Amino acid sequence: MAKKDFDIDFDFDEAYGFDAKSKAGDEAYDDTADTGAFTDEDLGLSADGGDFDLDGNLDEFLNMGAGEESQPDQQWQAPEEDDWQDEEEEPAGDDPGQYDGEEAYDGQPEYDEEAPAEDDGEYEEEADEEDSPRREKKPRKPIKLPKLPKLKTPNIFTRFFDLYFGPVLHKEQREEPVDPDNPRRRRRKTRSQIFKEVYLPPLTVCVCLILVLTFVIGSLSNVIERRQIEKQNQQSQLDASISQAEQLAAQGEQIMAEAEALAAGYNYDDAIEKLESIGDLTQHPEVAAKRAEYENAKNSLVEYKDPTLIPNLSFHVLIEDMTRAKQDAELGGSYNKNFVTTGEFSKILNQLYTNGYVLVDFNSFIAANTDLDGNEKFMVKSILLPEGKKPVMLTETMVNYFAYMVDGDGDGKADAKGDGFANKLVVDGNGDIKAEYIDANGQTLVGNYDFVPILEDFIAQHPDFCYQGARAILAITGHEGVFGYRCNTSYISTVSQQYYDEQVAGAKAIASALRDKGYTIACFTYKNDAYGKLSVAQIQADMQSWTSQVVNVIGPVDTFVFARASRLTEYGASSNAFQVLYTSGFRYFISNDASPLTEVNDTYVRQNRLMVTGENMQHKSSMFSGLFDTNAVLELSTRGSVPTG
Repeated sequence: MAKKDFDIDFDFDEAYGFDAKSKAGDEAYDDTADTGAFTDEDLGLSADGGDFDLDGNLDEFLNMGAGEESQPDQQWQAPEEDDWQDEEEEPAGDDPGQYDGEEAYDGQPEYDEEAPAEDDGEYEEEADEEDSPRREKKPRKPIKLPKLPKLKTPNIFTRFFDLYFGPVLHKEQREEPVDPDNPRRRRRKTRSQIFKEVYLPPLTVCVCLILVLTFVIGSLSNVIERRQIEKQNQQSQLDASISQAEQLAAQGEQIMAEAEALAAGYNYDDAIEKLESIGDLTQHPEVAAKRAEYENAKNSLVEYKDPTLIPNLSFHVLIEDMTRAKQDAELGGSYNKNFVTTGEFSKILNQLYTNGYVLVDFNSFIAANTDLDGNEKFMVKSILLPEGKKPVMLTETMVNYFAYMVDGDGDGKADAKGDGFANKLVVDGNGDIKAEYIDANGQTLVGNYDFVPILEDFIAQHPDFCYQGARAILAITGHEGVFGYRCNTSYISTVSQQYYDEQVAGAKAIASALRDKGYTIACFTYKNDAYGKLSVAQIQADMQSWTSQVVNVIGPVDTFVFARASRLTEYGASSNAFQVLYTSGFRYFISNDASPLTEVNDTYVRQNRLMVTGENMQHKSSMFSGLFDTNAVLELSTRGSVPTG
């Protein structure tokens, strides 16, 4: 048979699932193509023009020469003969072009040698007649290829993970080096080998980078730090210069204030010396002007020629509430007769200041020198005051706040049942000396409820009332403690050791504060006795108790105030009573009298004090003539009729 006479009715589309529309878009597929246009070589026929054996050469024809002579790079291979199934075994209606999702897609479609099942016509093996009519074929569904998963583009994190963590987490990714003893056997890499090969190099690089960065950062930090230090030094120098200027200005202001306080107390010599401590006064015109002012004031002072006539006004502790004091059935009349109220004392200070009086003490006009034998020698020194000013001294006695004044129920503690007196002196939070007082409602108050805090406030308001820092004399007894603190050893057995220790500490603190202010602490006998009526032995015993109970707490004192309007009849070496007091350390002796007198001897000083009481102000007002007006001072609205006799 000639090859032109060979015709085969073989539908490639149907056999292999080829869809022209799916490959060529919308172009129509020509089903009447003439296969005679192809050569034998195109069809894979032998060149010798032999007859085509349908049974024997069909596979070869379908394989299109894909035998031993096929190209090595051809990917598709014909399926084995076992894969081909007879037409009768293929289920009717099965579409060989449909993708089975259960089988993995390997990129090679499987073909069935037989005609597809969905073709209703049977494959006609005898195709001798060229003009045999063709049956219309149903359109074939396109092959649905499986959707491959989209590959994610690797980023820096996934690459880093695959590089450094993959070898550790996935054993199958580790390279297994060849075992030299058995080339076919590969040894698995250990973690240390993986670390050395994979992690160590980048770690080394990182360490080096860190060292380099550290060096660079350190260098930059040093440069920045040096610049900051230079700026700080410059700023420090600038601040130091400013601070020094401010400090000098503040120091100058402080010096001016201290000098002003000294000049206000008539201590012009010390005020001028304070101003000169600032340096060259030509650089400080204000200071120089103030110095000239003090020089002129000093030159205008007048000497007070007769210090022996300096009056000493003496008070007992003051009554804050005269109404409560008079309610005491036993002592109310005595309080009204012998005591002064806080309001009356404030009025007396104002009248003294108005009348030109200036507060002085023994140190203001008496000089004490020690000779070669160690004996003190006393002499009078001048008091220089402005024209019209006069000196005056002040004394307060019984600054103990006895229990009968403050303890109404007798339990050993101050209470609201007291007689209207302050119960002790205290130092407040500002360092000021105040008096503690319990009012009629039982409320504890701290303020100007006695002599000392009232005087301190007055001096603060009128600094020219105080001559060169002078203060008053405070006379105390010892049998109930001092300044309201029960520091007698008898309280150890009656109360407790702890209570006694606390009281001693309080007494020491207030005594120190008083001395710092310039107050003179004096002895008012140990038991508030009249020494003029005691024997020498009794005086000596009283002094021994004073020394053991008071001196051991507040220290020695050199001023003695006679109690109960008593006095010694004789002074000097010939008086045994005087010798007892003198050997106890006393050099200044103050007793009661109706007229002022100060006597300065070589070894001691005597003085009279004028007792300011309700009785004396109302019935002996001439005692205070020239000092203050008793009629303006007395508070008769609360006192009523003042007892006498």
